[in-house]
Amino acid sequence: MVKVQQMTLPPGYQELLDKLLAYFDQMIYPTWASRNFHVTRAAKAANKEKTYIPTIASVWATFNPTTKALWKSCAAFMMFSSYQYFVAKYSYARKHGLDLAVTPTVLHQMEALFATNPGGAELVQFVRDDVVLLGQITVAFAYKKVEYSEYLGAPFNLHIDAYYFEGGENKIDTYDWVAPSGNIDWTAVQFSFGVTSRNYFHVVCTWSLDYYDADVYFDNLLISDQLGPVHRQAFWVKAGKSWVWTPHYRKQGWTFLPGFTKDWFDVIYSE
Repeated sequence: MVKVQQMTLPPGYQELLDKLLAYFDQMIYPTWASRNFHVTRAAKAANKEKTYIPTIASVWATFNPTTKALWKSCAAFMMFSSYQYFVAKYSYARKHGLDLAVTPTVLHQMEALFATNPGGAELVQFVRDDVVLLGQITVAFAYKKVEYSEYLGAPFNLHIDAYYFEGGENKIDTYDWVAPSGNIDWTAVQFSFGVTSRNYFHVVCTWSLDYYDADVYFDNLLISDQLGPVHRQAFWVKAGKSWVWTPHYRKQGWTFLPGFTKDWFDVIYSE
């Protein structure tokens, strides 16, 4: 039987008691542990995220086969399951107070690389290096562009140098792609170049916003050669961390100019 005790507080003590109760309300947090209660801030955050799962499961159960198939096709780029992708997007939306009617897209993942050149005052480039590719080479990616002022040069472009040996000489095959001017909603780009069965020892892809006042969102990069995928990249940020990349390892990796800072680049949630 529950014991109830009544007491009279002296004037002015109620406010202090309310503060004490509020403090312990924050300290005592429900967890799945049967014996020990975790009270660190990190543990509380993890436990709070766990409470999303039952709601997510119930929402997922309402989807018809067609909707689930759409989620599966959109998650295929990063080889996630449809449910994993839905959990990630729904959790992010709920945690950040966004619309919970989240929808998938085949053009990009939950987050994307964001490149900007405020005022068009700088050379802004992101570069991908890969080695030992067998032609032909296929490059595919998706992008979205917001233009703030028209630029008479190449507004947003990609230049590729593919190096190979022939007759004892170093030679280069090149390829150029230029985005249309103006605002561009999410769209997919794919092209192939180079000579079939030619051995390319180094391929450098350089995307540029040089002196171009615009924002570009970039995702779902896939570089393939005759043997299959060489580099697959979707831009994801781990909870509480920034996106981490390998600048170069055995001549493969990313370069960002002027540098990977929020002045020019970031990895952000994208819809």
